[in-house]
Amino acid sequence: MIDERVRIGVAIRNPAVRFRLNGQFAFFDRSGSREVHSPGVEWSVTALEPSKTPAWSARLHTFIERRDALKLASLLKKYGVEARIAEMGKPAAWGRAGALSTSTWAVLAGQDRDADSLLRDTREALADLPPLADAPRGWKLFPDQWMHFDLVRLAPPDGGRLRLEGESGSALEVDSSLRVEPQDPASYFEIEGVRIGVDFHWDHRESLGFRGCLELIADGANVTAVNELDLEGYLASVLGSEMRTDWPVEALTAQAVAARSTVLATRGRHHFNEAFDLCHDDHCQDYQGLSREGEAAKSALEASRNWLLAVDGRVVDARFSKICGGVTEAFSTAWDEDHVPCLDPVFCAVEPPPSLSQAPRGHGQDVGKQLLDRLLAERPSWAACNPEFSPYPESVTEMAGLYRWRRELTPEHLQELIATRIGDHLGGVSELVPLGYGASGRIKYLRVMGERGTATVGKELAIRRLLSDTHLPSSAFSISRGDRGIWVFEGIGWGHGVGLCQMGAAGLAKKGWHARDILLHYYPGASIVER
Repeated sequence: MIDERVRIGVAIRNPAVRFRLNGQFAFFDRSGSREVHSPGVEWSVTALEPSKTPAWSARLHTFIERRDALKLASLLKKYGVEARIAEMGKPAAWGRAGALSTSTWAVLAGQDRDADSLLRDTREALADLPPLADAPRGWKLFPDQWMHFDLVRLAPPDGGRLRLEGESGSALEVDSSLRVEPQDPASYFEIEGVRIGVDFHWDHRESLGFRGCLELIADGANVTAVNELDLEGYLASVLGSEMRTDWPVEALTAQAVAARSTVLATRGRHHFNEAFDLCHDDHCQDYQGLSREGEAAKSALEASRNWLLAVDGRVVDARFSKICGGVTEAFSTAWDEDHVPCLDPVFCAVEPPPSLSQAPRGHGQDVGKQLLDRLLAERPSWAACNPEFSPYPESVTEMAGLYRWRRELTPEHLQELIATRIGDHLGGVSELVPLGYGASGRIKYLRVMGERGTATVGKELAIRRLLSDTHLPSSAFSISRGDRGIWVFEGIGWGHGVGLCQMGAAGLAKKGWHARDILLHYYPGASIVER
């Protein structure tokens, strides 16, 4: 049977973690000794002694097929780059479907305890590489391409000691880690100052309550707090965090299945070798604890409790975003170049518009640019995520302003942003040139033409971050110049646009679509497997 407990990082490498217990809890240290604490006690936790300093590696690329990862690693070694591969993901089993794969293969380079030094050295090592003609699809496409690398931890936290100070003056010193377990189902804990929306325009901190167990871990000189709970309890909060509980129940039910599939497909991949499976924020899935639970979410989970999306023996990595804009996007436009089954573009519509017989599959300049121009010009009434097609739920009416949006930057602000994101070697910007569009009109790569050189940036999230203090709503936008050289970006949609469109799902549900129909529409070729 599948391990139905998940571990969520709710405070990651903080100098201190403050928490309050509501109900009866027992503390278990590494030796297994037990101490019961009463409700209402507030604690502050710091690392008395640090754990072993973790070593990091740079993830250069990720592939579904092991042979592609081996091929790239072998090619890089020929040019003096010490690359290796790592299998990421935890297998899943689901009823009659049996064992389902979740594995991906990452190509890693370098090893350092200082992350900044690692990234700098890796970028320098790759800067002088000639084009690798035989490299697997998706590896560095442009000579001036700005390479972005994720950090991958090479070993989980190990060792260290924690100091807990209670508000009454009591103190505990224990070996890491410390497990705090509720003694009855009604007990919960609160963590102060949980960061939500990291680096997005809604970035802020809240004190949040969580069910289940709390584990406190010395993580270098800092502390990581992990919430361990059952999968369905986690999803009850995810539904309210991602979609709100006043949305149509069939849309919530479809989101429940997508979220469940995403958990099992990505745990152990996005946060390889960390003390947790997933983080609580947009990087994985929004999870904001008790405050986001509701009866509608629980009903949707119960209606779909045994459902999981799968294809060809794999759990579907069921991505989703807020507003696609009219056509969903292919996985390869937003992330790696692999073709991911069930994440092909589809119209976000009850019926496709008569003049467009099928969603475009190509990524060429003409196809994507023509669609983008059409979406911007027409405000398509057929799009289920268009608030003119179906008004958004009351809890998110402000999102209507993100279906169609406009942003402006002065030349000075743009130059400052580019210098901050990729370095100040380009000087003043003379032109921004899209180099390829996805099926939804989202830009895949953007070339920055500067006074002293050029740089090509991709993919979509990197582009959105390049042109904003936080992030542009999407990478589906046109570029023009206004008075005094102001850069003008007019766009459509919010998010990467891949997979289920949450606003579109709400619109389809209001038109009478059932959850199963919504899922099979946004994930073409997928099967709903039951256990």
